[in-house]
Amino acid sequence: MLKVKRQYLLGVGNMKNHELSLIGVLILCLVPFSPLIAQETLPEIIKRVEPSTVLILTYDQKGNLSGQGSGFFISQDGDIITNRHVLLNAAQAEVKTTDGKVYPIGQIIAEDKDGDIIQVSVNIPHKNVKPLLVSSSLPETGERIIVIGNPLGLERTVSDGIVSAVRDIPNFGKIIQITAPISPGSSGSPVVNMKGEVIGVATLQIIKGQNLNFAIPSERITRLKKLDRGKTLTERRSQISGEWLTSAEGLFFAGLSYLWREEYENALSHFEKAVEKDPNNADAFFYIGYCNGELGRYTEEIEAYKQAIRIKPDLAEAHYNLGLVYLQVGDKSSALKEYKILKELDEDLANELFNLIYR
Repeated sequence: MLKVKRQYLLGVGNMKNHELSLIGVLILCLVPFSPLIAQETLPEIIKRVEPSTVLILTYDQKGNLSGQGSGFFISQDGDIITNRHVLLNAAQAEVKTTDGKVYPIGQIIAEDKDGDIIQVSVNIPHKNVKPLLVSSSLPETGERIIVIGNPLGLERTVSDGIVSAVRDIPNFGKIIQITAPISPGSSGSPVVNMKGEVIGVATLQIIKGQNLNFAIPSERITRLKKLDRGKTLTERRSQISGEWLTSAEGLFFAGLSYLWREEYENALSHFEKAVEKDPNNADAFFYIGYCNGELGRYTEEIEAYKQAIRIKPDLAEAHYNLGLVYLQVGDKSSALKEYKILKELDEDLANELFNLIYR
């Protein structure tokens, strides 16, 4: 039987642990850098950027360590940026700086749910803060980049690579594909260019494949809007618990959490409950199809993709995956129909499907 690689639906963002959403910020406090930065060597850039990064430690309501991630300072006041999912279920959190000191996270100042970006304050003396400059422009394909984070608990790990693509994701915007490896614990790490400027925020892999790593563009940081009133982690936690977890949205994001861990049966159950509460949730139907496909239930997969397309006819990923499953069950003519539709929606995906049909 034909072995295929299904597409994830990237437009819903990049959250884990009840939300996926695979970026205001007070730019006035950012520190200007010298024009000589462009002439720095790689070790010099790393040495200068590293003190601006932090290890984030999260704790549950009982005070037990529950997770970790990475982040970086963006203002002299001690504000840091990280992935929103790093702090999602935390009752308390603190940051550990490169000199080994630990400081509590204060309040949530701003957040981008879809972009999986959050800005929080840290109770740290201003003299101990070295903020990074955040670029408001997208990088060029082929541009060299560095990621400094804390993958798998290995503090201050450096990886480098290039920008392999800047992709435009429907209903989401731009996302940066990079060759620098990203692992659990790297979430929230700064992706910097050869000037030491932040061009993106590292997130985990969002498509199965070899060395497919992604970052949320830093332009989303510059577009963050400050909350009317700062919230503590406990306040935010209470807002997303209870009724929210049993709502269509909560069930959907819980399903995504299981999906990330490849627990397809659990994910499928939550997506199915989500569409019971919201029959017009095209994204949930899409993932019902995806999970059924991973479980080898191709009839159910086909029906779910059809439902997603009924609600959202221009959902290119659903047409692509539907074409794939038709190929898997030997229905080449139906796969060709999806290819013809896909040509009008996403030329790259259409070409991929065409090559699979005629290979």
